[in-house]
Amino acid sequence: MIRSRLQNKVAGSEFTLPFCAIAAIGLWWLPQKAFDVRCMLGLALCLLTTCIVMETNARQHIIRIRTRMMSCVWLMLAASLSFMHPLGEPLVAAALLLTGYHLLFRCYQRHQPQLDVFHAFLMLGIGSFCAPVMLAMAIPFYLYLAIFLRALTRRAFWAGVLGLAVPYWCYAVWSLIIGHSGFPIREHFLLTLYGDVGEWLQAWQSMSLAAQVSAGVLVLLGIVSIVHYLRTNYDDKIRVRMYLYIYMSQTLLLTVFLLLQPVHYQTTMSLLIASASPLIARHFAISRGVSGTLFFLLSLLLTAVMATLNLWPGLEVFL
Repeated sequence: MIRSRLQNKVAGSEFTLPFCAIAAIGLWWLPQKAFDVRCMLGLALCLLTTCIVMETNARQHIIRIRTRMMSCVWLMLAASLSFMHPLGEPLVAAALLLTGYHLLFRCYQRHQPQLDVFHAFLMLGIGSFCAPVMLAMAIPFYLYLAIFLRALTRRAFWAGVLGLAVPYWCYAVWSLIIGHSGFPIREHFLLTLYGDVGEWLQAWQSMSLAAQVSAGVLVLLGIVSIVHYLRTNYDDKIRVRMYLYIYMSQTLLLTVFLLLQPVHYQTTMSLLIASASPLIARHFAISRGVSGTLFFLLSLLLTAVMATLNLWPGLEVFL
């Protein structure tokens, strides 16, 4: 009989999600000691997104044991970053991406997936107004449909194109109505080109300590969870492996984009949380041995440090 470790007991407990929800609400309130309208709307959207994550795990069985750890990890990581609190581009982009994952997974080996493909790519199209990298995600999404989900048909391809185009058509019509003649591409759609490594390093050094630590913590948790998944995926069903390969691919791609484009730090971090949370949650839920417990405790400590630096930026003065 395999002995359950601390992380397994936490993952399987019915009290973990309510505790994380209360903790998240507290983290939303503590920095400003009040709830303004944008933060209240942001909290509502975050909780709604948590329900979408729960539904994704319930329908697709991403984690092979009964647990709500996916929702808990998403909730706590989002609550630990101050720029995720108000209703703004980072939170909206993450919510749309998680909804897109939910819709994309429903296409697995379906002969007529056009409707879900349309709505999944619609999420990318809308989200691209908040996070420009979501527009580029259309290419990986097509690859996922062809390789992992085996659902790419000619109609599905054009359904995706239509889903991406609809938000821009609507924007173009709205621009004509209000008399704005500009094409719906804002400045932040353009990539920042660094002349040399020194420029790129200077861009990272100009970021706050909280941003640097947060990026390092999230990338570390994501990479370790990917390695753990690759070593333990033999017990997962083939369908679930395909879903986790998608999360893994997205995590790696977003990590590379974050490293190369620190100017898009906030929106990329929010998308990275959305993509890495299932892998991190899976690690906590099924890892065994002392090493798994130590990593779980280290993850809690690093998340606490990340939350402290982000929610109380004045502490950076003492570091």
